[in-house]
Amino acid sequence: MNSNNDDKDEDTDYKIPRYDRRQFIRKAGGFVLTSAVLSPEIFTPGTSFAITGRRTVNIGCFGPSHCATPIVHARLRNYFDKAGLRVNVTNYPAMPLIAKDLVSGKLDFGQLIVPLVFAIHTGKNPLGLKAPMVICQITGTNGAALMVKKGLNISSPEDFKGKIMANHSKLSVHYLINRMFLETYGLDFQNDVNFKVINLNDAASAMQRGEVDTFVMPEPKDAAVETEGIGEVYLLSKYIWPNHPCCSLVARKELYENERELVADVTRAVTQSGLDANQPNMREEVIDILQSVPDFKYNRIPREVLKKAFTPGRSDFYPFPYQSTAMLIIEIMKKYGLLDADLEARKTAEEVFLSDFSRQVMLDLGADPPDENFRVEKILGTLKDYSAL
Repeated sequence: MNSNNDDKDEDTDYKIPRYDRRQFIRKAGGFVLTSAVLSPEIFTPGTSFAITGRRTVNIGCFGPSHCATPIVHARLRNYFDKAGLRVNVTNYPAMPLIAKDLVSGKLDFGQLIVPLVFAIHTGKNPLGLKAPMVICQITGTNGAALMVKKGLNISSPEDFKGKIMANHSKLSVHYLINRMFLETYGLDFQNDVNFKVINLNDAASAMQRGEVDTFVMPEPKDAAVETEGIGEVYLLSKYIWPNHPCCSLVARKELYENERELVADVTRAVTQSGLDANQPNMREEVIDILQSVPDFKYNRIPREVLKKAFTPGRSDFYPFPYQSTAMLIIEIMKKYGLLDADLEARKTAEEVFLSDFSRQVMLDLGADPPDENFRVEKILGTLKDYSAL
């Protein structure tokens, strides 16, 4: 069952899993669950499962974004159904609405951008929301670009001085990427650029009218602006922070603690979907599936735009939530006043990012997750190692 909220509408440094989609569970561990495998080929007419507990789940997503893909694809490929789940996926016009319904309990899971999750978990956000949250998996990696208005003649970082720069939210990875880019090249965010927050749906028209010179936005917005000749890519976000997360599959900590089996079943379905989408040879098939229904608005995006947006490396879907990624985001948010300065980064990262849980889910699917919860993070060539902190 799918629905829209159109009444409120407003317009290479990680292991890449290589796995056989027909493979049965390679390893079962602490999470032995009813939906042992989600590949549709595995389920035969005689397959049955012992279904226990409630099986109806409400998930909110923000389509047609790059990061909604694993959730939507899982729904359309019937991965939830094969797990014995009755899942209602609702497409929301704005991410704060997902956050509010997730905190209130109207939603069980939601697609939220990672910094917003930390802001809700700690209660430091303009929405007035506070609730312990967990990130079960990353739904999108990379998936953005530093765009400049076509003809603006920006050829070096110094040329951004005096320009009008925008993001759709300060509680986004894109905002952090903007800040890190400027800081790396010695540009002062407060004095050297004119920053504004603009609605994601207004980004292209604002750039076309000259109200914005440059922005970092999530795909497929950047690909659309590029295809329409309004702007051009100065630098893909993967070159600023390789394999950075964007959005995530989020649940309240209460749900994770009280209904662990249900959370793992849902996460396994969305993780399999993300692993599917992450395979370069499956991108066009995934696009076909996304555009097959109007519910999530991918059908409104020209196919050539989605193909550009979903180019491997430009946008990816690797699901594992690294602790080092969480610590870097928390560190940057503290630095820029988005989280309290005395917040314990490692403790908060461990509370929110379910790395061990995600590893087991990936093993259940026969994938090859990282052996460690930490990796070395790279910001424009600067290495950051959080493993010893």
